[in-house]
Amino acid sequence: MDRRDFFKRTRRKYSTTSNVNQYGKEMFAGLNPYSGNWTVNEVTHLLKRTMFGARKTDIDYFLSLSPGAAVDELLNTVMVPDPPVRDYGLLEDDGVFYDDLGVAIGQTWVNDLNMASAPEIRGQINSRRASSLKKWWAGLIINQHRSIQEKMVLFWHHHFSIQESEVDNAQILYRHHHLLRSNALGNFKSLVKEVTIDPAMLIHLNGYLNSRQAPDENYARELQELFSIGKGDDSHYTEDDVIAAARVLTGWRINDNPLGSYLDAGAHDTGPKTFSSFYNNTTISGSTDPDQELDALIDMIFTTTEAARFICRKLYKWFVYYDIDETTETNVIIPMAEILQSNNYDVKPALAVLFKSEHFYDVLNQACYIKNPYDMIVGTLREFNVSFPSYTDYITGYPLFYSIYQKAAEMQQQLFQPPDVSGWPSYYQEPMHYELWVNSNSLPKRADFTDALVNDSVIDVRAFANYSSNPADPNQLINDVTALLLRYPLSNDSRVYIKTHFLTNNTTDDTIWTNAWNSNNTTVINTSLRELFKFLMNLPEFHLC
Repeated sequence: MDRRDFFKRTRRKYSTTSNVNQYGKEMFAGLNPYSGNWTVNEVTHLLKRTMFGARKTDIDYFLSLSPGAAVDELLNTVMVPDPPVRDYGLLEDDGVFYDDLGVAIGQTWVNDLNMASAPEIRGQINSRRASSLKKWWAGLIINQHRSIQEKMVLFWHHHFSIQESEVDNAQILYRHHHLLRSNALGNFKSLVKEVTIDPAMLIHLNGYLNSRQAPDENYARELQELFSIGKGDDSHYTEDDVIAAARVLTGWRINDNPLGSYLDAGAHDTGPKTFSSFYNNTTISGSTDPDQELDALIDMIFTTTEAARFICRKLYKWFVYYDIDETTETNVIIPMAEILQSNNYDVKPALAVLFKSEHFYDVLNQACYIKNPYDMIVGTLREFNVSFPSYTDYITGYPLFYSIYQKAAEMQQQLFQPPDVSGWPSYYQEPMHYELWVNSNSLPKRADFTDALVNDSVIDVRAFANYSSNPADPNQLINDVTALLLRYPLSNDSRVYIKTHFLTNNTTDDTIWTNAWNSNNTTVINTSLRELFKFLMNLPEFHLC
């Protein structure tokens, strides 16, 4: 039984009907605007779902806003970052050192396509540039603003999954990432069109090989199955629709300089393409205009109701919960999809109504989401207010950002290398879903990471304890720090155990801790807090978001 179902059953003990919780409200409320409490709990829920972690300063800031204003700020604060830069020096091949003549250290390489260096090291240059791209993105995540932007970029990377091992070109990888970032809160329909002819996707799903002489159905299939329509009960496109879409997409090729895509008229099928009743028996006339058939295909797909519902389900699983039952489909997904369609597939209005809704703040939708590795790593570092250089600092910052990238990769979330074209299984693979983030391999790595933060004094446990309204009171201290770190409240027995085991020397005498704090007994305070925070970050509750 999953956590949310457990609490649904538990709540029935407090209600006279199965669909009313102990607060007298219908469980799984719909998209009516939220008008309930606006406390540390609700703000933390919003921030941990839309950002990576919830810092105390951010919680305090958003507490001063209304729920609606808080969501508006998260959705409307968008930055345009400087591109990644060269952070490597000379390259060596068989004892001979070479320079990357295309770009100087500290300058961006994203527009350099010549690689004016010896052929022997061009692979090394590409690899080093790709490495700097990963560092740069990790740096943007750790230095995120009060915005949903970084989490949306990661969502689209999951949705339009491409792999570095397939693309093997740093400039093309950056171009793909820039496309997702530039449209992170924009128009889904337009983004699908742009991704369809993006060089990274043309390589990843063989679109550049698709020709009228030998149509390749790979991308045409995934376009419908994974990117726009899905495999739901109402997704009735046919195998013939896949074939027809592949014919529409024949002839798209990649241009190296300037980097981009173009339609090779000689490889394009100009015959008419007729689709099934699912698409209202639409016929797309042949054309050598590079946009005409593609626009017609995208318009046809996005005329369907299922396209809007499909992406709303994926957004819901990313931000709320993996299980979409009949009630949620009716009260949340369908009206959210209607908002998406009425706004011509601009995603921001649909996200706004979701994050401002009663449903989003329903207590059953809180602490039911297992943190992904970036929630775990970056969220922890940000919540403990660990200082990092600017994302543009390639000298001291890039090495630190790369350590974040590596730690997340070790815990199963590797940027630019999702497991397959479907993205990360935690967001689609039944019945485990988020539980796939935690296993016998990844859980010890999580514990090692949080233990090292304490043991190596990366985090300041004393400063975090000072977030408490009264850190000298062991009960208040535990209440306050667990409210910030844990999304699921500890039982009273657990609180008593933590207090006696870590703060009051295995006694019931609270003055032991109070006297140590008030007398500034650094040895006792630091030792106690270090062990306390290691314990808290190894609790199952710490992994819930």
